[in-house]
Amino acid sequence: MMKSQITVWRLLSSALILGSVRASPIPSAEVSIVEGPQPQLTAKEQSAVQLPCAYQLPDVLRQSNSVTLRWRKDGKTLRQVELGQTSSTTSEPQLETMVREDARLTLRKENGSLHFAGVLASDAGQYQCELVVEGRPAISSNSGSLEVIEQLKFVPQPQPTKNLELGSVSKVHCKAQGTPPPQVKWMRESQLPLPENVTDHNGTLVFRGVSNEQRGQYTCMASNSQGQISATVSINVVVAPKFTVPPVGPGEISEGDIAVMHCQATGEPKPTIQWDKDLTYLNENNTDPARFHLLENGTLEIHNVQTEDEGRYGCTIGSSAGLKREEVLLVVKSNKSASNSIITRIIIVIICLAFLYFVLVLGLKLWYRYRRHMGKVQLEDATHAAVDGDGDGHEHAEHEPCLTEANSSKNLKSKLRESTILEQESQVADDIV
Repeated sequence: MMKSQITVWRLLSSALILGSVRASPIPSAEVSIVEGPQPQLTAKEQSAVQLPCAYQLPDVLRQSNSVTLRWRKDGKTLRQVELGQTSSTTSEPQLETMVREDARLTLRKENGSLHFAGVLASDAGQYQCELVVEGRPAISSNSGSLEVIEQLKFVPQPQPTKNLELGSVSKVHCKAQGTPPPQVKWMRESQLPLPENVTDHNGTLVFRGVSNEQRGQYTCMASNSQGQISATVSINVVVAPKFTVPPVGPGEISEGDIAVMHCQATGEPKPTIQWDKDLTYLNENNTDPARFHLLENGTLEIHNVQTEDEGRYGCTIGSSAGLKREEVLLVVKSNKSASNSIITRIIIVIICLAFLYFVLVLGLKLWYRYRRHMGKVQLEDATHAAVDGDGDGHEHAEHEPCLTEANSSKNLKSKLRESTILEQESQVADDIV
């Protein structure tokens, strides 16, 4: 009986010890945010701002990395840090969970505050800090609103000068920001009224048909409860550069000749003329001053042209009113190529003459063959006629005693002589061929 009681007592003691060990982690009440951001905070732009987040954390949790302090802006993670002593300083969450990366923001681990080196208008919004203990729900502070009074300023700052094309419809913009939103208006120098055909539409100066009378100083003024700011713009009336004589040249020129390429332009202010070769501007460093001459009227002369001068020559006209460029192709024929061309022509002429000679000889050969053939035909006809004549000759001689055998023989010899001459001529033609 005594042994059983001792055993039960030991079991109860073990259960109590295990229960106390399991209950040893710090109750959630000991992990808390003592002070969060103010419900409403107003700050001027570029001023330093600090949002508090004082927290209470047991020493047991400070020895681990199981607690994270996080700041949110408009519900999105802005910065976070691990509070354990073994952790590094400030860690950044993944980029997709960040509102933005900004060196102006600092999360101080020792007190949990979020520090702005200089607030901007974009920093305005709802801020909240929270403690996240591993395995437990997050503990959040109250939400605080940050309002930024934006300084009165031009966005962007107007340029000090503006060139307007003569006769065009042009606009000059002037925009300002601030809290409260400012009023923007334009004025001419000495507070003169705006010229005719010039109107002001909510800070945009509109010129309809720019003329020389509209030159001068124009001032943009922006004002609100913070005060007033102004910016002056000098309006210049210009005429964009135009080619009166676009780049023109010989196109093709022989080596050693003079190449002349013209280029003239007009505009207000008067445009300058600059030549380039294959997109490289010509100057004293990359040209031979003895051969390259740029005249006052914009004409480019190249004396004693060389083969390396071949290429595309561009003429650029420019002023404060703009730039334009056109180009011309220069092809240089070398003397060697010219001599080769002459030799080629001579060879072609010789070949043509040889061909004509061959045609002529062939024609003569055919002609003599034809004559020889005709001679043979005539000879055969004469021979047949002579044979037939012998048979009829005796009968005819009875009636005509004047016809003798000598006459028939004479005619036959004449035919044979003609045939022999034709054969000799044909043989001569064959020898020529």
